[in-house]
Amino acid sequence: MRRNISGHIIIMLVFIMACSNENKQPETENIPPARASEVSFLSSDPQLNAAWRWAKEKALSYVRTGDPVGPWYEASLPGREAFCMRDVSHMCTGAAVLGLQEENKTMLYRFAENISESKDWCSYWEITRDNGPAPVDYRYEKDFWYNLPANFDVLDACFRMYLWTGDSVYVNGPVFTSFYHATMNEYIDRWDLSADRIMQRERIMNLPEGASPDNHKFYYSRGIPGYFEGAGGEMQLGIDLLATQYAANSWYHYYMSNAEGGSKWLDEAANLKSIITEEFWDEKAGRFNIVLYRDGTMEKEVGNGADFSYSLLHYNVLNDPEMISSVLDTYSENKDTYIIEIASHLPDIFFRNERINDGIYMLKYLTDSTTKRREYPENPFAVVGAFVTGLMGITPGAPDNFISTYSRMPDPSSQLMVSNLPVIGKKIDLLHRGRHTSMVHNHSDEAFFWKPYLAGDKESWYINGKEEKGFGKHFKFKGMDVTSFLIKVEPHTRASVSAYPPPSN
Repeated sequence: MRRNISGHIIIMLVFIMACSNENKQPETENIPPARASEVSFLSSDPQLNAAWRWAKEKALSYVRTGDPVGPWYEASLPGREAFCMRDVSHMCTGAAVLGLQEENKTMLYRFAENISESKDWCSYWEITRDNGPAPVDYRYEKDFWYNLPANFDVLDACFRMYLWTGDSVYVNGPVFTSFYHATMNEYIDRWDLSADRIMQRERIMNLPEGASPDNHKFYYSRGIPGYFEGAGGEMQLGIDLLATQYAANSWYHYYMSNAEGGSKWLDEAANLKSIITEEFWDEKAGRFNIVLYRDGTMEKEVGNGADFSYSLLHYNVLNDPEMISSVLDTYSENKDTYIIEIASHLPDIFFRNERINDGIYMLKYLTDSTTKRREYPENPFAVVGAFVTGLMGITPGAPDNFISTYSRMPDPSSQLMVSNLPVIGKKIDLLHRGRHTSMVHNHSDEAFFWKPYLAGDKESWYINGKEEKGFGKHFKFKGMDVTSFLIKVEPHTRASVSAYPPPSN
C-alpha cells in the first residue's frame, strides 16, 4: 500500500504529460484563434474534464474585439451585445483564468469612468459594444435602471483583479480611484446608504420634481436596494446590498485609506455586519431573512429560485459557524432549483466551505445540456473560475508575489491539474493528488512565493523530494489538521510538497 502511494512523483509526471497532450486537443476549435486560451484543466474524473471543456469553449465564444468600447465579452442577457455591472463583477475571475485581463480592465474602466454627479453618482448599469448605455434600460440621466449594489460590486471586482494581476492601475489610476472615492462618499450620501440610515431611508429617491410611474419608465427601478427585482417599489432593503457594502468598506480600508489600525471604513463594515447578523438573522428559525419591505416585514424566500443569502458567503461577511451552515444547508438541499444567476455562484461557495460533493455536483449540473439557461454568459465564466479558485483552491496575491493553493479533493487517489494558468503576472501549472501532494511549475522568468496547504500534521514532509523536519505551520481548518508551507519557486523550475517520499529505484 505504501509503495503505491509513494509513487506519486512518477504518477504526477505521467499526469503532466497527459495534460500536455490534452492541450493539443481542439477544445476551442470553434473560437477564433486570436481569442483562444492556453489554460487547461485535467483530472481523474472524465465528467469534470467534460464540464471544463464546455465551460471554457462557451465562455470564449462570448469574447468580442474590434468594437468602439474596446476589447470586451458579453455579460448580460444574450443578444443585447452589452455588459452589465453585476454580471461582469461575477464573471471577471473566470475571465482572468482565461487570460482576458485586457477585457476585464476595459469593462471595469468603462463603468468607473461613467460615474457622474448628474446620474446621482451612478454609472451606466449596462454598456453596449458601441460604448454607450444600453437603450433597453436607459432613457436619460434621471430615468434609467439601476441596482444599488452595483457600485460596490464593481469596486469589489476591481480589487480582486488587482490581487490576480498586480496591475497598479486598479489602485493608482485616476479613473479607478475617483470611482472608489465617489462610491464610498458621494454615492453613499446621495442614496442615504450609511449603516445608521439604511434601514429607514426613503425607497424612492433622486427623481425630478413631478416624477411619477406614469412619466418615468424606471420610476421604481432607478435605485433598487438589492438584486431582487420582483418587488416593485416595496422592497426597502436586500441583504445583498448590505453584503456588497461590507466588502467595499473592507477593501477601501485596506487598499485606499492609508489608515493604520482602525478607520471609519472598518467601523462602517462592522456596523453593516451587525445589521446582517442582528436584524436579518432569525434566531428562532435559524435562517436569514433576505428582504426587508417598506411595511417593516421581512422574508426568507422571494420565489422563482432566488435566494440572495449566497452574498453573505461570496463577500466573506460571516464567521459564525451556525450562520454559515444555515446558508450552506439551504443551498445544498435545493441546489438544482435556483435561477442560473444564483446557481452559478454555488460551486465556488461550496468548495470554499468544504462542501466538496455539492461543489462537484454543481460544476457538472451547471454544464449539463439539460440545465435550463446554462448558456447564459455568466454561467460558463463562473464555472471556469470555480474550477481554479474553488476546486484547485488557488488564491492569488499579486502585489506580494505569492499564490496559495489548497486541493478540494479529499480522495487520496484523485488527481487534478490546471496548466498554463495566467496569474500574478506569471504562467504556472499546478497539480494536486488528493490533499497529500501538490506540485507547481513556474513557466515564467521571475520567481514567486508559493504557499501550499496540505492535509495532516506530520513530523516530517517531503519538500522537492527531500525529507524536512520542522518545516510547515500546523493549524486547524474546519476541524481538520492542515499544514501550510512557504516555498520560493524559482523561474522555470518545479516545486513539490508531499506527505510521502518519492519512490526508491
